Amino acid sequence: MDVPLLGFGCMRLPVKKGEVDMFELDKMVEYCINHGANYFDTAYMYVDGKSENAIGKALKKYKREEFILADKSPIYKMKTKEDVGKIFEEQLNKCQVDYFDFYMCHNININTFDNYKKVNMYDELLKLKKEGKIKFLGFSFHGTPEILKEVVAEHEWDFCQL
Repeated sequence: MDVPLLGFGCMRLPVKKGEVDMFELDKMVEYCINHGANYFDTAYMYVDGKSENAIGKALKKYKREEFILADKSPIYKMKTKEDVGKIFEEQLNKCQVDYFDFYMCHNININTFDNYKKVNMYDELLKLKKEGKIKFLGFSFHGTPEILKEVVAEHEWDFCQL
């Protein structure tokens, strides 16, 4: 996949009176797409849980093949392996897409590592990849080198975002 050098992070979107300012976001997204920065990166908890809905709405006016969308799972919310698929489907709906180009186990670190393993997150997401709902499966990482080595060694990841 041809990924642009510069992407659009959706962790801090323009907010007005507690809501995402869709007028400003639409202008920003249009500018990015018109200038080749068509990679958009969001996550479940960004902008107090409003990022996925906002970027989904902003991207809805573009053809799906015109943009690359990355999202991240909220490991902290997973209590069972069924939660992995349930929350993933919620994210697809919020973003108004049928698949994610890049999907990550979000923020693997010393505090989330046990839960990531307990709910068998990799295998549950791999099923979704085989269904075509994820093109590239990876993880974002904020931990120690020791945990990074363990995570990399235990599965066949497509990518890691450090």
